[in-house]
Amino acid sequence: MARKLARPRQQQQQRRRRPDTIAASGGTDSPAYRHIHMRGLGKAPAKFGSRGYKTEKDVDPVPDRAAHAKLLLRELDVAVGKIDDFMAEQEDIGIPASKRGMSLTVLGRPGIELRTGDGRPASPRGLKVLNVRRADAAAAATGETNGGPDQATFFVTKSTVAKLQDNLDAYGRWGSLPPANDRQSKEKKPDNYWLFETGASIRETSLRDLWTDDVETFPKGKKETRWEVWLQASLQEFFLEAAGRLGLKTYGGPSEFVETVVQSIVATPQDLQRLVHQSAAVVELRSASSFSSGFFNLDPEDRKFAASEMARRIVRAPDDAPKVVILDTGVNRENVLLRSSLAAAECKTVKQSWGTDDHSGHGTKMAGLALFGDLEEVATRPGPIALETALESVVVSAPRPDGDVPARYALQRAVAIVEKKKARRIFCLAQTAPGEAENGRPSSTSAVLDQLAYNDGVATRLFCAAVGNVPHSLQEPYQLADYESRNVRFGIQSPAQAVNALSVGAVSLKADDGSSGTVVAPQGDLMPSSRTAARWLPPRTHKPDIMMEGGNFLVDDDGFFCRASKRHFVLTTSRDAPGRPLAVSGETSTATALAAGLAARLSARYPNYRMETIRALMVHAARWTPAMLDHLERLESEGRKDAWDEIRTRFGWGVPDPVRLFASAGNAMTMIVEDELRPYHRPTKDGKVQGISLKEMKYFRLPWPTDALAELGNTEVSMRCTLSYFVEPDPQAVTRDKLDRYHSCRLKFDFKQYGETHANAQARVNALVEDEDPATNASNEGWLFAQRSMGTLVQDEWRGQAYRLAERSGVSVLPIRGWWGELVKIKNWMRPARFSLIVSIAVPAGVDIYSEVAIRAPAENLVESGPQRTRLLTT
Repeated sequence: MARKLARPRQQQQQRRRRPDTIAASGGTDSPAYRHIHMRGLGKAPAKFGSRGYKTEKDVDPVPDRAAHAKLLLRELDVAVGKIDDFMAEQEDIGIPASKRGMSLTVLGRPGIELRTGDGRPASPRGLKVLNVRRADAAAAATGETNGGPDQATFFVTKSTVAKLQDNLDAYGRWGSLPPANDRQSKEKKPDNYWLFETGASIRETSLRDLWTDDVETFPKGKKETRWEVWLQASLQEFFLEAAGRLGLKTYGGPSEFVETVVQSIVATPQDLQRLVHQSAAVVELRSASSFSSGFFNLDPEDRKFAASEMARRIVRAPDDAPKVVILDTGVNRENVLLRSSLAAAECKTVKQSWGTDDHSGHGTKMAGLALFGDLEEVATRPGPIALETALESVVVSAPRPDGDVPARYALQRAVAIVEKKKARRIFCLAQTAPGEAENGRPSSTSAVLDQLAYNDGVATRLFCAAVGNVPHSLQEPYQLADYESRNVRFGIQSPAQAVNALSVGAVSLKADDGSSGTVVAPQGDLMPSSRTAARWLPPRTHKPDIMMEGGNFLVDDDGFFCRASKRHFVLTTSRDAPGRPLAVSGETSTATALAAGLAARLSARYPNYRMETIRALMVHAARWTPAMLDHLERLESEGRKDAWDEIRTRFGWGVPDPVRLFASAGNAMTMIVEDELRPYHRPTKDGKVQGISLKEMKYFRLPWPTDALAELGNTEVSMRCTLSYFVEPDPQAVTRDKLDRYHSCRLKFDFKQYGETHANAQARVNALVEDEDPATNASNEGWLFAQRSMGTLVQDEWRGQAYRLAERSGVSVLPIRGWWGELVKIKNWMRPARFSLIVSIAVPAGVDIYSEVAIRAPAENLVESGPQRTRLLTT
């Protein structure tokens, strides 16, 4: 979890100055220069070993282990009473003998964390952990103070049951030893000791035990229901065989992950229970979903003449321009403003019967926003409208609510369809998947999005995803009371929790003249229906990442309900062309389309940037508005220690500043370093190959404005650092209560401290580097956050005196273990991890730090060299 660090005394005294104005209170020079872009700058030490380790907490011992073992043995015998029947059915459909068995559920002791071990569903030996449900998470999700005990579900074979029985006998004998006997503390504990010590009872697994979404959403009644079924990949064919024999049909295609496959199926609970027993394949069950835009439709104003005038001024983008792919309800390319940017051949659909036309009007609005931004602003600008990007469209949302293509599969199909033709692309996903969890944990759709974004780790993709809207309609309007708590009750919707996505929330930025009525959101505050991550439990990914314009609501005369304000929404293109070519749009879908368009224009200006860099810069350039900072000051005045964290769950890093995004200034320099490291290897010891270990870190000696900063002395300045990388996901790891193994690996950065040498800085984070320099009085004060996030965007900001920043020119990028480090047979541990590191420094206006950095940047590492380094940007 992010936390506020202690600040130097001088900074504490100046706390009331706004964070975005502390460093460069003298203003910002005119942005004139391209960002400094480098590759291959980092150096890897010959050896690397991470510092620090995780220790288990002590557990209150079981009072009578012998009696406890006898109880568990009796319950185990009862729980596996049907295993022979189940195995006979499994043999009938051809399941190999070694894979036949059944599921067991273990309940934990009240108030004690159940320890389940590290077994994976496909583990060749030991207990196979299918899913884990923690009591504290369940209690927090329901608002209860006591969520009951932990529980875990395992898959067991006949041989596993026999071993468990032997283990329980040994555990019971261990418990009979006198407490003072040295053997109790020194002798090796029996296998599965901690499972028995923290477990209270064992039972046969029910369908509800396999349900890993909110228990309240478990299907009720005996009727047919749509289920999302997670399977062991090695048993998929047997699952399909068993389903066919029961007359059950899957719909949509499968989604494949590390060791699991997701299928969607229609079945009654009774039939699904039989399928679970017969197939031996089911790991967990979740709610089924399909895409929904959630857009609050408004009657568009008819501005046909204005649209025609704008169309005449359009200069289409070059043929090789980046494209924004609208993953939505379709786009009407007959709109006069879109025709030149969207060829008929670029309009696709994931299911032919849906067609490619815009079936609801939502997708055409998104297309206009991504291509132009706010058309009201475009219309007022004189001269040609020179476009830098183009469009593609794929229908991923069914014309009817009961669409039979799961959201996860629609994403897979859409990407495969458009990528038959090569192009630079930004994907705009202004759709959400209702029915999937809203608690921040990965869903099948968010995991597919992460998988598609990672791709092969080289040809990465950028998805802009909407965080979703608070439900409201004409019949059930938005309530003003929900805005008082900034929508804390409504969690961000899937798939915006995806760690590799750029997740976008909505803010109300348009000024209010009071002529329309009383607006709900103050200017710069949360758009009334934008969802937040306030209820997500740590450890968590921090979402949203950024905010963009989403419009505002007006308070009804009753002072209780609210309605959307057309005056404060964004002008865009309409499906109802040619008669009514313009419409208004709002909420988080609008914000997402605006973000996708901005990211695509950034890619057009800097075509050599990786997608990791585009995403990083969008966040790096974001700033909190005055209204957002007002919330921060109020929370801090109330003594809230989590004030910064609370702000980030509502607003992310704020609203991107296009000036900072596209260009550097003399006193506001941004450098981009793109690199990679090998996180894992299998070392050899005494001629034998060992298990997977962490392999390397990278250390960067950055070109630094040392002289300019030293001359500024005690002047307060700021530095912001952003680390962006994509991971290959293992969504089933989260179900096994191994959130840190969802990622293939994680990365973090660590800056050289004030008063520290480069050798010191590396030795402090690398256990295998010998520090030949004497100890120094290093200082790491001045950071706003502690970089504690499970996401793949790590950002922090340092503020302090310039002479202290002058010494901080070194930074380490370090790996943290993930699932790649667990699986030897899946040789992904051999892959490199690519990353983008962005560092910017801001000093008072009139001080040129850019030139010093540009001169010191090694020519062999510059992606853009020579005159291009400082070329003036054209607008």
